[in-house]
Amino acid sequence: MKDQIRAALKSNRYNLTHLADNMGYSLTHLSNVLNKKNKASKPFIFLLCATVNNMTGSTFTTNDFQEYMK
Repeated sequence: MKDQIRAALKSNRYNLTHLADNMGYSLTHLSNVLNKKNKASKPFIFLLCATVNNMTGSTFTTNDFQEYMK
C-alpha cells in the first residue's frame, strides 16, 4: 500500500513529506505506520485516506488500510 500511495503522490508531484504536512502529523509517525512499525487509529487512517485522495484524486478507502489499524 505504501508504494501505491507514493505512486499516487509522485504522479501529482507530491511526496510523503507533503502528505504528512497536510495531515498535520510528522513524517516519522506516518512512515512508522506505513512501515507497520506502529498501528494507527481509525481516525488517523480516515484522515490519511481523505488527505491522499484530496491531494491526488485517488479513491483509497479505509478498507484498503485494515492491516495498519489497531
